[in-house]
Amino acid sequence: MKHTIAVMIIIGIIGIFIQTASATQISVEPSHIEVAPGEEFTVNITVDPEGNETFSAQYTLYFDNILLRAQSQNKGPFLGSDTIPVANEIYNHLGKTEYGETRKGNTGVTEPGVLATIDFEVRGNSGTCELRLDEVILSDPSLDRIPTQVYNGMLKIKDSQPSSPFHVYGYVFYENGGECLNPRVNITNLNTSGEWQAETNASYNYYQLILRHGIDIVAGETLQFEVTSPDGSHSNITNYTIAQDDINNGGLFNFNITFEAKPGIFDTEAPDNPYPSIMGVHNGTIIPDLRIEANRIYTYACPGTGGHTEYARIWGNGVDAYANWSGYAGDWHNLTFNTTFTLEPGKEYNYTIRTGSYPQIIHVHSGEEYNATGGKIKCTEFIDANGKKYTGWIPAIRLWREEG
Repeated sequence: MKHTIAVMIIIGIIGIFIQTASATQISVEPSHIEVAPGEEFTVNITVDPEGNETFSAQYTLYFDNILLRAQSQNKGPFLGSDTIPVANEIYNHLGKTEYGETRKGNTGVTEPGVLATIDFEVRGNSGTCELRLDEVILSDPSLDRIPTQVYNGMLKIKDSQPSSPFHVYGYVFYENGGECLNPRVNITNLNTSGEWQAETNASYNYYQLILRHGIDIVAGETLQFEVTSPDGSHSNITNYTIAQDDINNGGLFNFNITFEAKPGIFDTEAPDNPYPSIMGVHNGTIIPDLRIEANRIYTYACPGTGGHTEYARIWGNGVDAYANWSGYAGDWHNLTFNTTFTLEPGKEYNYTIRTGSYPQIIHVHSGEEYNATGGKIKCTEFIDANGKKYTGWIPAIRLWREEG
């Protein structure tokens, strides 16, 4: 009889604990939301500890990124003002937000409150969307997980109209005006990370894409056009922000893209026979056959020597740039001009280059032009270190632009 009473008492005590140790609740509030297209709204992520001392909390909230776009996520008062943030990230391209924080010290809270708030913008015109909490972890001051009941939310877009098509099309051209047949055109919505490849044809330089207004694109969002020629030799990236007039017109029409000519380099390259060689002062002209941007000059040295340029100046047609050597230290073969300059095709520019040691020299007949990569170069006069004058002695150099 005594054993029976003892068992009943134990069962009773266990029952009391089962009743008093309720699971903590985390909820999306309001739990049911009706919104209109384009509307902005806020949801709360609330926690009711149900008597469980709560020290830290984290969650991931999933949503339909076709219908919604998260704009911001902010800390709530639930865990107090003096906390340590663990995560606060928005991934619209994945349709989720992540949040987490923990208290300082060694005590938790037991009063219900708002853990975080999330601001959304409605992008879609119709549909329903679950606001689903996942990867929820609530811990007590000992960092032990607290049993948690999760309550998700549901959203409905009301009074919506069917989405309308938004047409995007245009033509792609090379820098000389020629048609770029069968271009590759990738279009990205920089605000939502939506990506599409436009339709093209091997026989035309035309591209087209049909998007959905209110789903894929709305006024104020920016489309990035990444265009590449079939052989990959030309590329162009252009951004365009969609205006309300584009929406009213039903699309972006005749959005033509032209490749820009890439700046080239001017390079005589090393001659087959750079001898005889001697230091001195070179004067002459350069006529590019393509647009060249430059801020650096490299001098080819005779093998086993320290041939280099000590001073260089290029001027004419609005250009006046110079460079000075700083000794045999670091990248001593290359000099940096005082400015970045552009040599235009077909225009003539003067050069003066003073060399040291034994630079490589290109030998041509007097007054003869030398065909280099990027244009022609001619020597008008070379005075060597002994004062002797020559024509047809051209310094072996390279002009190019170094980024950064």
